Amino acid sequence: MAGEGRVVLQNRYSLLWCMMLIGMLLVSGCSSRSETSPNPAKVEIKQGGQLVYGSLQEPDILNPLLSDLLATAEVGSLIFSGLIATNDKGEWMPDLAVEVPTLQNGGVSQDGLTVTYKLRQGIMWHDGSPFTADDVKFTWQAIVNSKINVVSRDGYEKIKVIDTPDKYTVVVRFKEYYAAHLTLFSTILPKHILEAVDDINKAPFNRSPIGTGPFKFKEWRLAEAIVLEANTSYFRGKPNLDTIIYKVIPDSNIMLIQLKAGEVDIVSNVAFAQLDQVKDISIMQAVTTPNMVWEHLDFNFDNPLFQDGRVRQAIALGIDKQGLIANVLKNAASPAMGDQSPLSWAYNPVAKQEVRDVNAARELLVQAGWKLGDDGIFVKDGRKLGFSLNFPTGNRSREIIASVIGQQLKEVGIAVELKPTDAKVFFSDILKKRVFDTAMYAWVAGIDPDDLSLWHSKRIPNSNNGYEGQNYPGWRNTEIDALTEQGTRTIDIERRKQIYFRIQDIIIQEHPVVPLYFRSNIDAVKKNVVNYRANPTPSGNLWNAWQWGFAAK
Repeated sequence: MAGEGRVVLQNRYSLLWCMMLIGMLLVSGCSSRSETSPNPAKVEIKQGGQLVYGSLQEPDILNPLLSDLLATAEVGSLIFSGLIATNDKGEWMPDLAVEVPTLQNGGVSQDGLTVTYKLRQGIMWHDGSPFTADDVKFTWQAIVNSKINVVSRDGYEKIKVIDTPDKYTVVVRFKEYYAAHLTLFSTILPKHILEAVDDINKAPFNRSPIGTGPFKFKEWRLAEAIVLEANTSYFRGKPNLDTIIYKVIPDSNIMLIQLKAGEVDIVSNVAFAQLDQVKDISIMQAVTTPNMVWEHLDFNFDNPLFQDGRVRQAIALGIDKQGLIANVLKNAASPAMGDQSPLSWAYNPVAKQEVRDVNAARELLVQAGWKLGDDGIFVKDGRKLGFSLNFPTGNRSREIIASVIGQQLKEVGIAVELKPTDAKVFFSDILKKRVFDTAMYAWVAGIDPDDLSLWHSKRIPNSNNGYEGQNYPGWRNTEIDALTEQGTRTIDIERRKQIYFRIQDIIIQEHPVVPLYFRSNIDAVKKNVVNYRANPTPSGNLWNAWQWGFAAK
């Protein structure tokens, strides 16, 4: 989860990748910057050099399939390659594959059950061994192996078999149509290294990996830095840089000091509160890019208070989203109307945005039988209209927003008790066991709109289903169940779009959650860095690190 040190996975984006069935592009302009983009004109690049990339977080391991930490994903994107990837415009592009499989080029069968990848030839692992189709098949076998602690198996378990008719062809045959098939295989593991390992979970490989990416692992100085050196045999060509230092600086204030001193060249995910200070650093520039991090407030439908839709709507009307964005987030966010990002092809641009209306909120509560008490809080049947709001700690902006929301709802006549909770406890206990009144947090969503895990009634986590699913509100709606199932089975992109438009309409009507805003990434980039292109998709900002360099003087 961006800004919280952990990437929260959900079925809709499968290992942090976005999906477009037939190479659909993002809405024009989706990756525009509010500040000057680095290197708007062509600049001559000095070959070589060392770039320092600052991170507030240190990876736990360096195998992206076994960790959900953002830092692991970032370092992993330098070391490993996938079959395909997404660029900063949200377009699919080939990586280890020669082309992106589509219906048009024959890579995807008409029924969607067979996907064929043609692999690049001559690619070598960092140790000099050849990359082949066997590595792809081995990666799938490792992911579906229940003894290996992969972060997610979503989609992979729908594969019936993978055929490798030759060294450079991979044929993936699915048991059933999987709409987000292009999101799979974002990291490929080396068969020749891991095949004979008894327990991949404990393999030394996880701390000193071998990949096919643009940079090789060189050294891990714990609590200090990870050193990566250029892969001179990289299939896209030798990177411009000699070395990237992934520097761990777990304090945002110290990070700011090092930015001012020029000791760090790039920092991603700068705190909203530090945006103005970054702008004031003469050698740096702030790059603001819309992303897919969706902040929202969940109602727990097990609480009788929230079974009345008028109460849920009143709470939504009592929250000033635009005020939160302007005053707390420095306008580095956009209001959310539903669960679909404006960067997604499934986003409904004509959906009506809800604005704060205290009088309308109070009228709804009166209609629901509530009366305003002498202390300014509504009362019904001797019970005050109040609830607790859980949220994970570690994000100062969220803590401020929770406090402001509490004050805004008090002005309506609703009492809110703030419950900041340790992030690990929040995600593993409070949410999964649904022991909250309301909960505020964020999902890192991809471009693919599949939201079955979020809204289907069978995805309400409980002891009977092993606490699987992310329908934490406990929302039950038969039309939603049918639509989310239909959305995952529909191949035609226009028909899928209408399905998700309808889901967004129902969310707006029923308010199972209060969508708050979609965040923007704030990155600090030294002005002499060339070719840094912030990527709003789950491919992340290091997606083109082989092109980075320093301007020649």
